[in-house]
Amino acid sequence: MGRYLSFSIAVIIITIKDISSYHDNFTSVESSEGVEWSLARDQTSKYPSPDSLTSPLQTEPRRRLVSGGATNPYNRSFDALRLPMMGMMEDPTIKILFDIQDGIRYVLQTKNEYTVAYHGTGTTGMSGVLDNMIEPRDKVLVCIIGYWGNVVAKIAQRFGANVVRMEKSHGSRFSLNEIEAGLHRHRPNILYLVNGESSTGVYQPIDGIGNLCHKYNCITIVDVIATVGQQPIKMDENKIDVVYMNSQKGLGGIVGLSPVSFSPRAMRKVRRRRSFPVIYQTDINEQADAWFITKPVESRHEAYTHSISVSLLYMLREGLARVAEEGIENVWERHADTHSYIQFRAAKLGLESFVPKPEDRLIGTSIWKAPRGKDGFKIEKYMLEKFGIEISPGLFIASGKVIRVGLFGSNANREAVSRIMDALEIALNSTETNS
Repeated sequence: MGRYLSFSIAVIIITIKDISSYHDNFTSVESSEGVEWSLARDQTSKYPSPDSLTSPLQTEPRRRLVSGGATNPYNRSFDALRLPMMGMMEDPTIKILFDIQDGIRYVLQTKNEYTVAYHGTGTTGMSGVLDNMIEPRDKVLVCIIGYWGNVVAKIAQRFGANVVRMEKSHGSRFSLNEIEAGLHRHRPNILYLVNGESSTGVYQPIDGIGNLCHKYNCITIVDVIATVGQQPIKMDENKIDVVYMNSQKGLGGIVGLSPVSFSPRAMRKVRRRRSFPVIYQTDINEQADAWFITKPVESRHEAYTHSISVSLLYMLREGLARVAEEGIENVWERHADTHSYIQFRAAKLGLESFVPKPEDRLIGTSIWKAPRGKDGFKIEKYMLEKFGIEISPGLFIASGKVIRVGLFGSNANREAVSRIMDALEIALNSTETNS
């Protein structure tokens, strides 16, 4: 009894000391309702509030974003960002997850069960897909037709892959025979292709690629960032194993989510792994739990992987709904018509395409050589300052020597083409854009 009493007294003393120490960090202030506690002077911030945050947020007037990067979102997607927030585990939120999966499958023309959206940019999707599919010493054949193929090669090396590069000159693509020759020679575990190389404006067809990879027993990874919602992908029909994309181009949203889809064949490789993927957040098995592919909805509080932005889910869901409402075939046709019209207008201005063969040109992103005596950077600046139109002078490749225009999502229409090309004609005739 005495030992128990001594122990109890010790606990009380320690508790009193802790409370006293806690109160030492505060000063008491008398108020009409009693005593309130506030931080003592030596615990307050030693740095003043930044002056930069004392003034209102400054933005520019509405821009037409046609640089080939993020585009103006569909109104339906943008308006969805203002909707009231919900909890991550609420029934309506979970239904949105299922709606998004259905929408991604629709635009990809696939029945893949393992279809989710990573939180992050398209590069997050790229990295996550490579991490899931690559084990150390896997041989990865990367077909490079521009900037993004080089990025994939670098990321694959970070995951321990034996990377083999096949490269084409800028403005050209691989033939099916060239790809088969590469597969025959190198016998890779994984083949990577970019369906639309936005840095060069090149379209790389994927017809027949899946059959080749089945023949040579390798997994196909395809970057469809610059083609999804713009050109047919037909993932199942083409037997493509894994794709990744982003939310801000053909899907008509803003930057923030990266949808991915894994075929049953790709998932068999994932399940045979001898080690976990390096990055937890993009581990497709963890995401499959969080998207209730492998866990029932009833286990929602056990399926947590990371916090999700419900507002971004609204955005993507509504972008996909907008595409579904129009019909994917009609969306493809609208983008094809926009492409034909802008090529017609470019020819009238005497612009020379960076991609010589018309059949190799990407539908959503067009690139022309800057006319002799003209500076791509000055053209970009002129278009932005005079007309509020954001174009690009090129992404790394031929930067400053080209004019890049991306028309997808809400900007894929003839009215947008007319406004842009009318403005571009004025820009090209101005001495302010001379090199």
